Amino acid sequence: MGMTQQSHKFEHNPDNLIHHFAKNMCRPTNVAPTARRVIIAGAGPAGLLLQALLHNRNKAPNARVVYDVTLLESRPDLGQLTEEELKANHRSWMIGLAGHGLEAVRSVPGLYEEYIREVGVMLTEGGMILGSKKLTMGQPNKNDTELPEGFIVDRNFIVAALARYAKDKMAGSPHYTPMYETELLYVDAGNHRVLVRNTKTKEDEYLPYDLLVGADGVRSTVREALVKKHWDFELQVNDIFQTFKAVHIALPESLSPTSLYYLPGCLPSFNGIVLPETGNVINLSMGVTRNLFDSLPDDIKSGDPKVVAEFFKKNFKAFELTEESYMDLAEQWVGQRWNRTGQVYCNRYSSIECKAIIMGDAAHATSPSIGMGMNTALRDAQKLNELLEQFDDDLEKVLPQFSKDRVPEGNSLTNIAYNLFCFDQTVTMKSMGKSVIRSGLHYILPSLVAADPQTLIGRPEYSLSDIYDMSLNTIHKHKEINQRIRHEHFERETGMVKEKSGASWTKYAMVGVPVVASLAAFVNYQ
Repeated sequence: MGMTQQSHKFEHNPDNLIHHFAKNMCRPTNVAPTARRVIIAGAGPAGLLLQALLHNRNKAPNARVVYDVTLLESRPDLGQLTEEELKANHRSWMIGLAGHGLEAVRSVPGLYEEYIREVGVMLTEGGMILGSKKLTMGQPNKNDTELPEGFIVDRNFIVAALARYAKDKMAGSPHYTPMYETELLYVDAGNHRVLVRNTKTKEDEYLPYDLLVGADGVRSTVREALVKKHWDFELQVNDIFQTFKAVHIALPESLSPTSLYYLPGCLPSFNGIVLPETGNVINLSMGVTRNLFDSLPDDIKSGDPKVVAEFFKKNFKAFELTEESYMDLAEQWVGQRWNRTGQVYCNRYSSIECKAIIMGDAAHATSPSIGMGMNTALRDAQKLNELLEQFDDDLEKVLPQFSKDRVPEGNSLTNIAYNLFCFDQTVTMKSMGKSVIRSGLHYILPSLVAADPQTLIGRPEYSLSDIYDMSLNTIHKHKEINQRIRHEHFERETGMVKEKSGASWTKYAMVGVPVVASLAAFVNYQ
C-alpha cells in the first residue's frame, strides 16, 4: 500500500490508525515471543490442518506468540506410509471436499497443490441412477458457466497427505512434537494437563498445556472434560439410525472415472452412493435404516460370498460388473461388519476455565448424507486460526468467539444431514418432486425463482446456518416424522412395546443419501 492510500485509509477510519499503531508501531521489536503450549488431541483432518496453520503463524514476522504444538494420536502415523502401502492396507471411505473444505486447506500455502491434489479426484460429472437409468447433472441455472468445485478423496489418504506435510515442513522444529500411538486417557482441566499413555511401552505421563484442542472424534475425551466442568453444557450423542457397508471395486465401463452418482433404491430397502477413487477404482457404499434391517433378505446378510454375489447380480441394476468384480464386491461385503456411525450436538465448543476447545467430530459428528462433515471440520481449524489473528492471540477473546461462530454451523450441519431426508419414503419422494420442480424453474428463471437450498450446500458463499434457515419448513416436517419412526423402533427394540400380530413396520424406508434436487433438475437419460 502506498503512503497516499494508507493515509486515505486512516483518514476515513480513525480506528484503523489506532489499531495500526497499537499492533505494530508500539510493539517492542526486541522482546522474545511468548511460548504457548498447545496440545492437539486427534490426528484427523481438523487436527492436522490446525497444526499446519499454527506452524505458519510461528513464522509470521513480529509474532508475539509462538505455538509449541504437541500432537496426540492413538494410531500410527499414516504419513510414514508409501502410496502403495496406503492403497493396499489402509483404504477407508471416500469423502468430499467442497468449497468450504477446499478454501480451508488452501489457506496453508502449497498444501493443496503439493500434497492433496494428487491423492483424490476432481469431479467432472454427477447425478443419480434410478434403477438402470442414469440421470446426469446439469448446471444449477442457465447463467452458471461451470459446476461447483468438488473433490473426492479417501479419508485416510487426506490424513496421510496432511501428515506428510508435517513431516516435510515441521519435523525437527523445536515447536512441534508428534506423539503417535499415544492415548489420551484423562483431562485434568483444573490443573491444565492431560494424562497420556504410550500404547507400545504402556508408560503414562502428564503433559501440561496452555490450550487444549479436542479433535478426538465422536467419543471425545476433551469434550468429556467440558461436560464435567460446565453444568450448562448440553450434549447429545447417538447414531444416524442407519447401518451400511462400503466396498472398493474396479471402475465399471458405464461410469466415468471422475463421476459421482447417488443410487436411491439400488437394492431392496437400500440406498447408495458411488464415488470415484484414484487408479480407476470406485467406492460403493450402501445403507439401510435400522428399523428395516431385520426384514432384509437373508441372502444380503449371508456370510457366503457366492450367495451375496448372486444376490447383487439379480437385484443391483445401477450398472453391470464383471464376474471378477461381483466376487470382489461380495468378498469385501462378507468380510466386514455392518457399520454404524455417530452424530453429536453441543451447545458450546470452548471453555476458558478448561483452556480447551473442541472441533470436528468431537463437536459435530454427523451423517455423511450431505458430504459436509470433513468440510466443516477443516473450516473449524481455519476459523480458529483467523480468530487468533483477529484477536492478536488473546485466548480470552478467541475461545468464546469460536463457540459463538461455530456452534450454529456445527448444529446446522448435523440437523441438515439427519433431517433433510425423511425416513418415510413416500414423504421423501414428495419432497424430492417439489425440489425438482423448484430447481427446474430456477434454471429457467433464476432471477424470479430462488435456488433450492440443497443445491447451495458446500458453496463457500453460503454458510450451513444459511442453508438450515432456508430449509426450515422441510427440516421441521421431516424431523417430526423421523423422531416418531426412531422412537417407535426404540420402543420395540428395548421391549417397551410388543410387536402386534400382523403389524408391519417395513413401510418406512429411508432415502439416506443426499439426493440433491439439482441433480434431477435438468437431466439426460442415457
